Amino acid sequence: MLSINSNLSALNAQTQLEKSRKNTEQTLAELASGTQLSSAAVNAANTALSQSLEAQVRGDNQASSNALDGVSMVQTADSAMAQLQSNSQQIQDLAIQAGDAALNSSNRQSLQQQVDQLTQSNSSIIQNTQYNGTSLLSSSNTLQFQVGPNGNSSNQISVNTSDLAATPANGGLNSYNANLAATGTIDLSSPASALAAQAGIQSDLNTISASRTQLGATSNAFEAAYNNLQSSSLNAQAANSRISDTDYAAASAQLVQQQILGQAAIAMQGQANISQSSALSLLS
Repeated sequence: MLSINSNLSALNAQTQLEKSRKNTEQTLAELASGTQLSSAAVNAANTALSQSLEAQVRGDNQASSNALDGVSMVQTADSAMAQLQSNSQQIQDLAIQAGDAALNSSNRQSLQQQVDQLTQSNSSIIQNTQYNGTSLLSSSNTLQFQVGPNGNSSNQISVNTSDLAATPANGGLNSYNANLAATGTIDLSSPASALAAQAGIQSDLNTISASRTQLGATSNAFEAAYNNLQSSSLNAQAANSRISDTDYAAASAQLVQQQILGQAAIAMQGQANISQSSALSLLS
C-alpha cells in the first residue's frame, strides 16, 4: 500500500541504522579499551565474574609478595645460623685441641684468645641479626605470613624465631654472652675445663642444627606456597582474559560489517524517502 502518513520502509531503515550505530559504538569502545566489558550493561554476569577473577589475581600477587618476604626472612636467619654453626664447630675443634695435656700455658692462652673471638662473634650475631627491625635470634616469637588470597588462617605460614640469648637450659647457646667484649665465656684454661667446653659446644651445635632444620622446613613451605600462588594467578589471569579481553581480529571484522550495514541502512532510508514521494505523481 502506498501511503503518505506512515513511511514504514523509512522507519525500518532508521531502526536498522540506529542498531548499526550502537553496535559500531560498542565495537569501537572494545577496540579502544581492549576489553569486551567496557560497562556492566554489556554483560552483567561476565562483568561480575571478571571482577571476581581480578580480585583473586591481585590477592594471589600480594600473597606471593608476602611469601617472598617470608623466604627472605628465613634466609636471613639461616645465614646467621650457618655462621654460628661454623664458629661453634671451630670452638669445638679448639676445645678438643685444648684437651692435649702437652700444651703449656702460652699455648692455652693462644687457644683461649681464639675462642674468645669466636664467642664474641657468636654473641654479636645473636644480638644483631634482624629482618626489618625484627630480632630473629634473640627473642622467641611466632610471626604469621598470609600466603593466600583469602583472609583464612589456613592460608598462613608461621615463622618461629629462636631465642639463642636465653640460658642453655631454655634453648640458648653456651657460647653466648650479653657482654660482647666478654672473655672466658668458653673456658679452655685446663684439660678438665676443655672437656666441659666440648659438651657445652656439642649442645650448641645440636641446638643450631635443630633450628636450621625448622628454618629449612619453613622455607620449603614458603617456596611451595609461592609456586602455587604463581600458578593460581596465571590461571585466573588466563580465565579473565578469555572473558574480558577484546579479540581484535573478530572485533575488527565486526566493525567493518557494522559500517557496511550502516551505509546500507542510510542508502535504504534514502530509497524509502524517494519511494514515498512517488505518491505525488498520482496527484498531478
